[in-house]
Amino acid sequence: MDLLNITMNEVEVSKYPIPIPLYYVIGSGLLIVVTLGPFMNITSLAVFAQNKHLRSPTNIFVISLLLGDVGMSCVALISMVAHFNRYYFWGDRVCVFEGFWLYLMGLTNLYTHAVIAVDRYIVIAKPLSAHRVTKRVAVVAVLVVWIQGLLWASFPHFGWGKYTYEPARTSCAVEWDSKEIGSASYNVAITIWSLCIPLGLIVFSYYRVFMTIRHVARSGIWDTSSRIARKNLKMEKKMFKTIAYMLASYLWSWTPYTVVSVWAIIGESRDIPVYIITIPAVVAKSSCIWDPLIYLWTNRQFRIAFYKTMPCKSLGEKLLQRDELKHRETESSPPQEPQELRHKSNRLTPLRQTTTKQGPAVSVSEYGQKTETMGVSQINVPHVVVQGPSKTGNVC
Repeated sequence: MDLLNITMNEVEVSKYPIPIPLYYVIGSGLLIVVTLGPFMNITSLAVFAQNKHLRSPTNIFVISLLLGDVGMSCVALISMVAHFNRYYFWGDRVCVFEGFWLYLMGLTNLYTHAVIAVDRYIVIAKPLSAHRVTKRVAVVAVLVVWIQGLLWASFPHFGWGKYTYEPARTSCAVEWDSKEIGSASYNVAITIWSLCIPLGLIVFSYYRVFMTIRHVARSGIWDTSSRIARKNLKMEKKMFKTIAYMLASYLWSWTPYTVVSVWAIIGESRDIPVYIITIPAVVAKSSCIWDPLIYLWTNRQFRIAFYKTMPCKSLGEKLLQRDELKHRETESSPPQEPQELRHKSNRLTPLRQTTTKQGPAVSVSEYGQKTETMGVSQINVPHVVVQGPSKTGNVC
């Protein structure tokens, strides 16, 4: 039984669906993905393998993400060669394999991003529950992510959905424009499950994380020249940047592809220019490059280990020295005091929140220390001083 609705024998390859120069432009973009993707992700995995102190529960999710990126960047070689040749000469079986493998890597990539966001929400916004996120829990979550991705990517092999050639005839993917009941229902289900739900989790989780950091950094009453104030203000800025980069990477990589897919589902695929279908698929594959760059850029602890792992020791030492110099300059220049805290600088109180009749107050020690375990800041909880309801508001 033929797994594809068309074969290359039915395609007149002399008529190119997109301008010939565009084939080479896209092929060059995929060449960058194929070259940098495996190198950056495998090197990042080597950093985790050689540095045991980096294998925290959160970084187990990052390792899963890097594995998916390696798989995606390697298989992108098939599409790259096809673009340079201006047609897909690999055959139907390779087409089905490419569509399945890329979709499996893409789904696990999206699901893992959502799991990381939820992990950050628990650790930062719900610190009293952070101890529940252990390495065992992280490993189980990663297994669930991969099993779920494998399940959804395998359905087309059993008749629900279909893998076929994309309109440019240089790569393969899910047949988004099918009007058959089985394929159409699969397309709608996978669009909701693989983009809408993960994106909703990411937006909610990082919004709550940012609001927590902002509340902790701005709402307390303390001496703004103190070390705690400077650390929390710096943490707020770093958190905002990291969240912005992660969300931008997610949206940049996958939203265009999903928009085109939904367009093909609800409309007529003949109305969509072929190049508009082709380019978003290439952009989605580029996600395997952005992820390691974000973690390398925003996580100094990981960055230092990365420099030490580089094959070129002299270059690694130079980068390490420059990073250390930049870090010292940053630490030696205290941030400017916000206006609302400047008015309170003559008062010093270690509590973020005074006691009320409606619930306990949490000491600043809950948020007093910060470490970096991945691309975002993680807050240690050395101890928590909890006040019970009290009329005087004194610490128990």
